[in-house]
Order: sequence, then C-alpha cells, then structure tokens
Amino acid sequence: MNRLRLRTRLLLAYLLLIVLGFGGLAQLAGGQIAQGAEEDLAQGLQDQAALLARSLDKTVEHVLEGKEDKEQLFQRLNGFATQTESRLLLRDVAGRIWFDSAPRLAPPEAGSEVATALVGSAAYAVRADEAGVETVYAAAPIEEDDEVLSVVQLARPVTAAAAAVRRRWWTLAGGVGVLGLLAAIASVWLAASLARPLEQLRASALRLAAGDLDARLPDMGRDEIGQVAAAFNNMAGEVQAMLEEQRAFASNASHELRTPLTSIRLRSEALRAGTLDPTTARQYIAEIDDEAARLGGLVEDLILLSRLDAGRAERGQEAVDMLRLARAALREFGPHAEGQGVALRLDAPVTLPTVRAATNHLRVVLRNLLGNAISYTPPGGAVTCTLGADGDRLLLAVADTGQGVAPEDLPHLFERFYRADKAHTRAVHGAGLGLSLVHSIVQAYGGEIEIDSPGLGQGTTVRVAWPLGGENEAGSSADAPMQPAPPGAVVRPTAL
Repeated sequence: MNRLRLRTRLLLAYLLLIVLGFGGLAQLAGGQIAQGAEEDLAQGLQDQAALLARSLDKTVEHVLEGKEDKEQLFQRLNGFATQTESRLLLRDVAGRIWFDSAPRLAPPEAGSEVATALVGSAAYAVRADEAGVETVYAAAPIEEDDEVLSVVQLARPVTAAAAAVRRRWWTLAGGVGVLGLLAAIASVWLAASLARPLEQLRASALRLAAGDLDARLPDMGRDEIGQVAAAFNNMAGEVQAMLEEQRAFASNASHELRTPLTSIRLRSEALRAGTLDPTTARQYIAEIDDEAARLGGLVEDLILLSRLDAGRAERGQEAVDMLRLARAALREFGPHAEGQGVALRLDAPVTLPTVRAATNHLRVVLRNLLGNAISYTPPGGAVTCTLGADGDRLLLAVADTGQGVAPEDLPHLFERFYRADKAHTRAVHGAGLGLSLVHSIVQAYGGEIEIDSPGLGQGTTVRVAWPLGGENEAGSSADAPMQPAPPGAVVRPTAL
C-alpha cells in the first residue's frame, strides 16, 4: 500500500468511504422502504375495508331482513374483489364465512383483525395464509345503529407491494448513483488538490537541494497547506540569505586577510634583499609590525564572532567596574584622539553598579565604539562617552560630531564587512567587523543596541543597554554558554 502514490491512496480511501457510506445508507433506506411499503399496503387495505363496510351497511341489513336477494350482494362483492385485486370475505357476527370471492382456496382463519372488527373497529394483521404465503388481512365492521351486522375481511399477499418496492428501490439506486458519481468527482478533485501542493513542495525542495536558491512555492492560500508553503518559502529565503552571507563573509574575510599579508610579504622581500637604507628598513619593520597587529586583531575578531555564532562563547561572571574600564579605554585612545584633533570626553556619575560580564567582552565593546567614533570624526570634533544606570540596566552611549550616517545605510551597519561611505572609509583602517562584533556580544548578554544619526555631517550616537544582573532575556544563568542571536532580532538602528 505504501508503494502507491499519495493521490492514489487518498482516492482509494475516499471511494471506499463512498461505497461503505452510500451502501450502508442504501441498505438502511431499502429496509425502511420495504417496511414502509408493507405498512402502506396494510393501511390501504384497512381503509378499503372500512369504506366497503360503510357502503354495504344498508344492503347487508336488507339481505339479512330478506328484503333483498343476497345474489346481487355477492355479485357486487365479487366486482369489488376483482377491482381491488384482493380476496374478499363476508363473515357473520359469529365469525363464520358466508361469502368468499375465492371459494376454491382454503378458507382463512378469523384472526385478530376479525376479532377487533366484531367489537366495532377496523384493524389489520400480517401473517402467513394456509399456503404459507405472507399475507395482509384487514377487517372492518358493517354496522347499523351501533350494532355489528357483519364483518368485511380483505386479504392480499405482501408480494403485492413488491412492485412499489421495486420502483422505490430504482429511485433510491438512481439517487445513490448520482450522489456517488458526484462524490467520486469531488474525491478526485480533493485528492488532486491535496497531492498537487505536496508534489510542488517536493519539486521545489529538490531544486533547492540542487543549488537553485530561487526555488519558491506559489501562494497556496491560508489553510494548513498554504502555511506549509509559506514556511517553506521562508526557510528557502533564510537559507538563501545565509548562504549569500557566508559567501560574502568568505570573500570579504579573504580580502581583508590578504591585504595585510601582501603588505607584509612585499616589505619582508625588500628587507631580505638587503638593498634598503637603515631608515627605510626601520620604517618597513614598523609597518610589518603594524600589519601583523592588524592581522592578529582581525583574526581574533573572526574567532570571537565564530564562537558567538556557534553559541560556544560563555558569558563572563566577573564583577566589572564599568566606570574604571571606561576611564582606562579613554586613556588608551587619548593619544589617538589627540593625534586626530578630536576631543575625547567621559560623562558619568561618581559611582556605578558593577556589571556581571567578561571584562574582555566589555573592553571589546568600548574599544570598537570609541575607535569607530574617533576614526569617523574630523579634526575639531568631539567624542563623548556617557555612562549611567536605569533600573536593572547599565546605559552606555558613545556620541560623536563626525560625518554621520545616511538613512539608507542605517539598517546595514551591523552587517559584517559593511562600510558606509565607501569613498571616505578607504582612508580609515578596519575591516568593517567592529559594529557586527559589538552587536553579537550585546545580544549574547541579552542587551540592546541602537544607532541614531540625523544624517550625513550631523554625527552619530550608539546606545547600549546592558543588563546588570547575571541573567539574559531568556533567564539563563550568567555562566551559561552564549546563544547566537537571530540576525537583526533586536537591532534597532533609527534615524532621528
């Protein structure tokens, strides 16, 4: 059975239900038809007996009084028996037969219907006659002044209703056949409507597995099948975005790694040749050291991002003095800011609550935010680092008066290797991983980060809300492994 296609199995199941359902319904209805036909025959025979009894009351009275010839009565009764295709009997008050329209047959017994008629009421009964044939007997009293003069008894075989039963059976069979045909057509349509989307889903899944990342299913409505199709399309979109992001990441990472390696290789070859003067040699050695440091920092950033994405980096549980850490970061970046002609300020209260985190993670956040702000702020500008507390969160803001961010770039600032204002940033060192790394760390600790910029030339502000306690948003303990945040899950870059 499992080798059959789903459409075939559905169709067979529907047809079996149709056959069983309509067959059972026809059987039940047929039984009711047969029973109803028998009851109709019996009731009709009783009504005929009652009508005949009322029409014979005067005649029977006159015959019994000798005023009329009974032969005329018997002829009349024979005519009625022929007309109704029934056996007609006339019984006296003692139940004895004094007229029978079929005298050659064995006389029937006076059953319960005759007994009921003798007390003044019409009745019928169904029983086998002397030949064993199932027969309907009906009897009605012939009365005059509430006195029973005689009893009319009619007999007709139950088989007389067979013609009516057959007609009703044909009508029922025709109705069941039409309904069955319509149900079969509906079953074929329903089986196809259920199997077709699954076939489309299979074909699209095979296309996606073969590398066609644009494989999608059409809109299939809002029912369960439509929801499955929408889920598949969403999954395919996520897979496509993930693969494209991985390709872009690999391409950008290889480019960023190749640049310092090329610079180191060219300068090392020149030094190995021994043709450089001492001043140039020292300069090349310093540049090699800078490029090696840059390369080491890039590798460390990539390793940390990889650990965060895989959920293998653990949240620290050190009690970090954020104010002290911020002062150390400003001292570290002081010479760089002074060399850039940028004023570096710290705006913080005298005391702040400690933060449960890894010191290195917080240091990475501060260094990247301050480094970005200083790098993109022209001489004469200012960078302000603001610290504060709000309930169970530590608030960190780094604002600069630099070149700002265009509205179309704001949604992409947390993407890896993304660089806004490409022409300007050629002169700014960095691989475009800083904000992505900061975002991953903040999200891993259950915090929130957002970037505001009124526009180009109007500065930028990065705000971070860091939970003070040892639990993230999901309530995990502080020393539990970090969970990778869904891409863009809590990122809210907005333009003011």
